[in-house]
Amino acid sequence: MPSLVWSGRSQLRGFAAILMIAGCASKSPAPIEDCATTGKCDLPDDPAEVSCSKRRSDAYNQNRTAFNEGFLRWSCADVQGVTEDDRGQEYCEYFAIAQLPADGSNPAPAPALLGRNLGKDSSYGTTPGGVELTASQIAALEADDTAIVGQCIFTSWNSDQPGPVAACESQNGCPKVMGVDIDEASFRMTFEVNSTDAAQVLVEDCAVLPTPGDDENPRDLRHDDFFRGCLWNAEINETEFRKSDTTICTSMTRLAECGCSVTGAPLFEQVSPWEVRGFQLGGWTNFVPGSEAESALPPNCRYVDIGENGQTIVACDLAAADLLYGAADVRATCAEKYADNIVVHVPIPTGVTCDPTTSESPYAESCSATPWVLKPPAAAN
Repeated sequence: MPSLVWSGRSQLRGFAAILMIAGCASKSPAPIEDCATTGKCDLPDDPAEVSCSKRRSDAYNQNRTAFNEGFLRWSCADVQGVTEDDRGQEYCEYFAIAQLPADGSNPAPAPALLGRNLGKDSSYGTTPGGVELTASQIAALEADDTAIVGQCIFTSWNSDQPGPVAACESQNGCPKVMGVDIDEASFRMTFEVNSTDAAQVLVEDCAVLPTPGDDENPRDLRHDDFFRGCLWNAEINETEFRKSDTTICTSMTRLAECGCSVTGAPLFEQVSPWEVRGFQLGGWTNFVPGSEAESALPPNCRYVDIGENGQTIVACDLAAADLLYGAADVRATCAEKYADNIVVHVPIPTGVTCDPTTSESPYAESCSATPWVLKPPAAAN
């Protein structure tokens, strides 16, 4: 068997059930049982093989490779089929802050948080996702449609990581983004599946030998490294539609198949440590862990300084034209404009060592020096 040794298993053993619950979209709190009776609601309902095929295409995109020697990655954008209140399941939730202009003789309203998730699953709904603009406000926005009137906020601050952030303790109150305090009430993720604990459970449960392909059927999808891990995730979690879960699970199963181990804390604690607020955000190019280089992010985006790891919250500009165009669903405008280029980065611990000879996997002979870096068969080592 692989030489990986796991300890300290999490109590969150209902991970798959929680994700099923998270599929139910509602604008106000509703009994969690509602989703159990209606299925996955707004979540994709493709067969596992179809979802895995889609995620495989995403992961092997030559310009946006998911598997790298130092980290695994995917974008904050939700996969097709995730709509309305279910948005933000990729360990990255997003919402908008909008500062509307004055309405005639009435002063400008307070900044509005649009489309922010309100609870541990989508049954809790969100803040209003759109704005109703008066004729006077439309005229004011049209007068200078390049003016910055809002921010798209992308956050990987895990839902089970408490506040305050360091910047709140070292300054006169918490810093703000467009007048909104950077605190856990506004900037922390809320979905229970977007947590340190959930990530640790996923790593731990996937770092095992998955169900192998049929020896007598060379066309069995499980003979493919990605499909094998993805279908294993489908078996244990039913979250094969998620980019995050498939990327992590396929790499972790491959580590197990190749007899890989780490020194010190268990792998799941090193991948998702309690000591950090969440996975780091960046772009598809020029990403340097721990660096706040603006070149790593899309144009008009920047890291929000929280006084510690400055790569867990990103703010991107919303111009007046964006608000006019997307007033009915401003969070959707954020997704359309930025989410595909805000990228979650999951660290691979340094010092991983692998010895395929210790593994009972039938796929150990094909292990590369960095087996977590999955590649299409034609490009495999």
